[in-house]
Amino acid sequence: MKKEKRYFIKDLEKILGVHRKTYFYWEKTGKVPKAKRTPMGNYRYWTEKDIEYLKKLLRGQ
Repeated sequence: MKKEKRYFIKDLEKILGVHRKTYFYWEKTGKVPKAKRTPMGNYRYWTEKDIEYLKKLLRGQ
């Protein structure tokens, strides 16, 4: 089974053009859905599908 590519916060900052603290605030206030977490280390990550959804949210669609 092929593993889906994971994007971490540094990738998200580059792709969306927002600072991590801004994204975390949006997540905390419910503006964006909570990110998935890795089983070990509990790091936030996103998939291609998640990134596309976030781009649409930020464009106001």
